[in-house]
Amino acid sequence: MPKIIEGIEDKIFTSAFDLFAEHGYKNVDMKIIAKKSGIAVGTLYNYYPNKKTLFLNVFSKSWIDTFKKLDNIIYGSLDKRIKIKKFVQILYDEIYERKGMGKHLIKSTKFNNQEINIKEELLLRLKKIISSDEKDEELKCKYEMRLLETILVTVITMMNEHTDEYEENIDYLSNYLWVIYQNIEKY
Repeated sequence: MPKIIEGIEDKIFTSAFDLFAEHGYKNVDMKIIAKKSGIAVGTLYNYYPNKKTLFLNVFSKSWIDTFKKLDNIIYGSLDKRIKIKKFVQILYDEIYERKGMGKHLIKSTKFNNQEINIKEELLLRLKKIISSDEKDEELKCKYEMRLLETILVTVITMMNEHTDEYEENIDYLSNYLWVIYQNIEKY
């Protein structure tokens, strides 16, 4: 009978998240994750059949709290401009925390032919913030995902190029989104 280890799934998640964030997907293997988790490799395979499945699980689960934070902003009673700034700030902070995993948001919505719906979930929340009143319902579909992708790429670029300018980066991005919101009917 296999030994039951208390909190093993949380240990695996935390270890895998830390390793993927620090080293990226390609530079991490199941042996390294098992060692950091304090378990045997065979035990890790009892929970996840392969690295891809583990990565997708960690990547998707890691965004659940982010979505909750964004939902609190969406349904809060803040001014729209403040909501946009808070959206950018949370996105910036969450991508920063994921370091090596952040690039998987901008590369594609697919990872090894398996769907990752993070961008779609982020897009839904961005649309709720930007398009919350009737005049804004004209935001065109073909621009929505491009806008989100632009924000994601810009966040990652600003983190790399302006590492010590957190507030300036947040202000720039939120002002950028505000200008787009103000001119939305032109699309």
